Amino acid sequence: LAAAIRTRFPVAMIDEFQDTDPQQYRIFRRIWHHQPETALLLIGDPKQAIYAFRGADIFTYMKARSEVHAHYTLDTNWRSAPGMVNSVNKLFSQTDDAFMFREIPFIPVKSAGKNQALRFVFKGETQPAMKMWLMEGESCGVGDYQSTMAQVCAAQIRDWLQAGQRGEALLMNGDDARPVRASDISVLVRSRQEAAQVRDALTLLEIPSVYLSNRDSVFETLEAQEMLWLLQAVMTPERENTLRSALATSMMGLNALDIETLNNDEHAWDVVVEEFDGYRQIWRKRGVMPMLRALMSARNIAENLLATAGGERRLTDILHISELLQEAGTQLESEHALVRWLSQHILEPDSNASSQQMRLESDKHLVQIVTIHKSKGLEYPLVWLPFITNFRVQEQAFYHDRHSFEAVLDLNAAPESVDLAEAERLAEDLRLLYVALTRSVWHCSLGVAPLVRRRGDKKGDTDVHQSALGRLLQKGEPQD
Repeated sequence: LAAAIRTRFPVAMIDEFQDTDPQQYRIFRRIWHHQPETALLLIGDPKQAIYAFRGADIFTYMKARSEVHAHYTLDTNWRSAPGMVNSVNKLFSQTDDAFMFREIPFIPVKSAGKNQALRFVFKGETQPAMKMWLMEGESCGVGDYQSTMAQVCAAQIRDWLQAGQRGEALLMNGDDARPVRASDISVLVRSRQEAAQVRDALTLLEIPSVYLSNRDSVFETLEAQEMLWLLQAVMTPERENTLRSALATSMMGLNALDIETLNNDEHAWDVVVEEFDGYRQIWRKRGVMPMLRALMSARNIAENLLATAGGERRLTDILHISELLQEAGTQLESEHALVRWLSQHILEPDSNASSQQMRLESDKHLVQIVTIHKSKGLEYPLVWLPFITNFRVQEQAFYHDRHSFEAVLDLNAAPESVDLAEAERLAEDLRLLYVALTRSVWHCSLGVAPLVRRRGDKKGDTDVHQSALGRLLQKGEPQD
């Protein structure tokens, strides 16, 4: 098989190679490595290897790098303003081993010529490309840090937006300028909990926002469950309980009084049964998507949802699920099979499947709150990192041997094993920091605090040096 693949594809280019897992690399190596008249090009940025939770393994990259003699580097950042590029260069050049491992060196890059005139101007002054907001006090806990920085972040965004409306917050490219809008701003976070804090702070200031994570499956939503009830009712409208469940969904927009009125009016109920039987005929003849469109049109579902708070998010999920149903329906033999398919995906959603990941609703007038993992590969004019000095110490002694790069789990949790695991945690946090900082085009603000994670101990040295940013600024040494 390997020979057949080589014959068909003598040259292979593996993009995003930093996200390769060991099994994938063994396959690539078996097919192309040291084979005459073939070429294997491994393309990737190890500084952006952040998908360990999906099985990607930075140590696979490091092993492959050691087996390849020719290394080439791209030296130009085509996204960001010169100030952003220089700031990232300066920050990651504070130590000789910015990413912890010699196999992942930091090589400064230059900004592209087309970006030389990019400037962020706020109230008449050109802003620094990178700005750190330091929380007052000698030390603080995680809770205080997050609540305070969420408020600082929201207040700064409010000031930007209000100044933008007055023409005093401008994204400039030479003489061209445009005012800052909500959709220019992205807040990058690590988790749903962090996102909720930022969104709550923005809501208090009446700033609309949207949150999207790469760990959210559309099948985990209320809309998926309601869609299941709806399909079951269309499939068997003569079953009273099934139809009543569909009518009671928030998607249909009926209240308890409406449903009770239907229950007590036999003629009205028969009209609804006939309506849903009509949808069943459309489903059988034309497919699930035409049926859903007919139902949504007749029941004004889109209009009703958009008139409610959060309705745009819900409508986006409904349309997304409809597309997935249409695609699955072409592969299944019956309506019953499609209903079983949806039920199974609700029971066992796969948030790692890109097709299932929740989509961003229209971001025209919204501040975007995005996980760092989801932001990879994207760019935003203005970025906020409110909780960037937070971290979670690695407690499990799972690490990689530094010579063989093999994975090791020390069940005895020997101190040296825990130290190696903690070093890998910090290394990944450094890569996450790099990804987060390099999403910005014009400007990035960071929330920094004298963080102490040890319970009951808020005196003396802080724990900031254990965070990615702290390691770079403090060279890994504790400071008060």
